[in-house]
Amino acid sequence: MAPKATWRKEGAVRRKIVVAAALVAALGLGDTAFASHVERTLAPPGAEINVTAAPFVLSGVTGRIPRVTVRRTDADIPGPGVGTVSVEMFNLKLETPADALSGEIVGADARLVRRTIRLDGVGFGNLLGITDLDMANPYDISPSGGVASEARLTGTVPGTSDPATAIVTLRLVDGIFHMRPSQLIQVPSGTEREVLEGFTLDLDTRSLPLGGPADLVQLTGGSLEFGRDRVNTAIQAVDLEPLAKASTLERHDRQ
Repeated sequence: MAPKATWRKEGAVRRKIVVAAALVAALGLGDTAFASHVERTLAPPGAEINVTAAPFVLSGVTGRIPRVTVRRTDADIPGPGVGTVSVEMFNLKLETPADALSGEIVGADARLVRRTIRLDGVGFGNLLGITDLDMANPYDISPSGGVASEARLTGTVPGTSDPATAIVTLRLVDGIFHMRPSQLIQVPSGTEREVLEGFTLDLDTRSLPLGGPADLVQLTGGSLEFGRDRVNTAIQAVDLEPLAKASTLERHDRQ
């Protein structure tokens, strides 16, 4: 009798495990469906959106959403011509928790709203007049960012016929981006002046669709990234569109 009782007990345990697994799977599918619905509700036409919360339905109880990201790739940007723009909202707290399940996040408090623009060799090259620009981290370390950084640029600058390579400094001062060569690595004979001028740039970052001056510049993944943060703020309707309006169209000439 004991072996048969043990078999029945083990069978009951297995059935409970199967039922529990089925419930978890069903809840997971339901949670994914909720999150997908909210993403479709929030996403502006042509943009990608990702709502990070696990499980998402819990946000309808707590009123908290850890992260919302909206992104446009190959966006039209005046000046560079093309780039990737995104807006990330962190640690959202909704006054009415149930609003999370319907995607009503405008007005929610956020610890941080970060806008970024990423320009690859094509976009940043357009600003410099260089059609074959390649950008890389000058050192074999993780990229650093803030109001200052560095990059290794290679390309054929205007007025020359062969590529040159230089290390440049990247600086932000009162919203103005300054790029200056700090070291010439490889320069075709007789083109030093053209290379120095070609790898020099001053740009008012308020002309970029960040909604204000950039407070971060860094090189990451072979692209130049400008960022602007708002801390301890409320989510606005315009925050759901990653392509913000420029705060000014003024552009500073090279100096």
